[in-house]
Amino acid sequence: MPNKEYPSYFIKLGKLYYVNESYRNVKRKEISSYEFTHDELVAFLFDTQSIAKQTTDECGGYIVVREATFEDYISQGERWSKYIDYKEKNTYKIYSLK
Repeated sequence: MPNKEYPSYFIKLGKLYYVNESYRNVKRKEISSYEFTHDELVAFLFDTQSIAKQTTDECGGYIVVREATFEDYISQGERWSKYIDYKEKNTYKIYSLK
């Protein structure tokens, strides 16, 4: 059913939406970097609530549930991918040292 809607999950931190996470090691310590943006259209869309919950546990924020068709999910992923490739200036980073 092409128009059937499914729950999908965004992570919000205040007015910002989760975009990406990266890791790196500095002097034997792992540093996580979480990126956020104001633009929901390029936010990362989780299709599994448990993974969204795990990410919020790591970086903070809360989960926002949206209903989306499979086509909506694909379109969101394409916009997110282009955003990641070109990194706009409205990206905010939060660092976590483990």
